[in-house]
Amino acid sequence: MIAGLILFLSLAVLAEFSIAHWRSMWLAVAAQPLSQSLAAATGIADNAIGADDFERLVSTSQQLCPAGMGGGATSLKQVRAYYRVMRSLDGLCAKQMPAVSAWIKRELVLCSRYAAVVLDQRINANLAFASDARNY
Repeated sequence: MIAGLILFLSLAVLAEFSIAHWRSMWLAVAAQPLSQSLAAATGIADNAIGADDFERLVSTSQQLCPAGMGGGATSLKQVRAYYRVMRSLDGLCAKQMPAVSAWIKRELVLCSRYAAVVLDQRINANLAFASDARNY
C-alpha cells in the first residue's frame, strides 16, 4: 500500500515537472522579438497580439510551410492542444472564478505569441531562401 502511494506521488511529481519544463521551453520561444515581416504578412503588430489571434497565426503558418520546419511543427501542435484545453477551461471558469480566468487569458495570449514567433521564423526562413535562390 505504501509502495503504491510512493509510486503514485513520484509519477505525479514527475508529470508536474515535465509539464513545467515543456511550458518553460515554449515560453522562452514566445519571448523572442518579432520582425516587421510578421506585421506585413498578417497585419498584426507585435504589441497587438491577442488570445483570439492564435488560430489565424497557426493557419497562416501552416499555409506558408505545410510540412513544417524542424521541431516547430511538433511544438506548434502541442501548444495548439494546450491552447484548446485553456480555452475550454476559460469557458468553465469565466463567471465562477475570475482570477483563474484572468490567468487563463494570459496563457492564451502567450500561446498566440508563440504561434507568432513560429510564423515569424518561417517567414524569415522563406525570405532567406528566396534571397539565396535569386543569387544563383
